[in-house]
Amino acid sequence: MEIVRTAEIKPQFNLECHCCTSTEDVHICELDNCDYPLCSTCKEKALKLEHKCPGCRRSIIIDISDTDTDSDSEDDSEPDLDRKCKCSDHNIDTIFRFLQDFIFSVGLLIVGTGVFAILLMMGRLVSTIFKIGPSDYWCLSLGEYAWGFFIGYGILGFLLGFLIICCGGGLLFKCLCSEEDGY
Repeated sequence: MEIVRTAEIKPQFNLECHCCTSTEDVHICELDNCDYPLCSTCKEKALKLEHKCPGCRRSIIIDISDTDTDSDSEDDSEPDLDRKCKCSDHNIDTIFRFLQDFIFSVGLLIVGTGVFAILLMMGRLVSTIFKIGPSDYWCLSLGEYAWGFFIGYGILGFLLGFLIICCGGGLLFKCLCSEEDGY
């Protein structure tokens, strides 16, 4: 009778970098649900180029200079308080650009509303001068819809004033700048 021993079977495989097929110093992606293997050299190149994992294409924010290990460090368990912020300068620039665009948009909205209000009041003045609509400036004699009538007569007066200015300017240009003596 032979005695057969059962041996433990341990899978022995080396991780291989999917970029350069190296088997030395290979790490797996730290992101959840990603097991993309990269060697230290390829990982450093990928993070310097686009700050994304080549496998799952998600952003990785890491300070590459912190990956270097110093052999003369006394205690690795203490946190390094002099480390740089993990947020990149690109993210801060993006936030400032969006903030600048928001402030510009709000300012443009405020200035546009002011210009519209001034043009509306000038148009209502023109419509009052030419006796279009009610005789009171704010159209309060028309009752509860006074603001609607004020806006309507203001736009009508603005268009009428614009037409008068354009026609008057054209006639003035024709009279003053014409080289024909037709008189």
